[in-house]
Amino acid sequence: MNRRTKLIATQPQSLNSLAHLASNLRRTVSTRLMREFGVRVPPALIRRVLDDATEIAQETGFPNLFFPALAEEKARLVLTSLGDHHPYDHTGGTLSHAA
Repeated sequence: MNRRTKLIATQPQSLNSLAHLASNLRRTVSTRLMREFGVRVPPALIRRVLDDATEIAQETGFPNLFFPALAEEKARLVLTSLGDHHPYDHTGGTLSHAA
């Protein structure tokens, strides 16, 4: 009485479903960064942070794994670069090294 369990393999999802997951990840990370840094970092810089983190993450073999950490690290660098200046005060400091 030898019973073999038959594994049912599911059909692989299309690449479109992966793109959907990646866009959800970006939206989730964006929301989290806006909640954490939005008062102190202008939205335009947050978008730049997300774009830069996406670009760098794409160079790795696992972009969805590294993207959230890269985005948070870049947002912290921007915040540090802004220092104690008001985020919308364009009179002092440069952000050339921020993102």
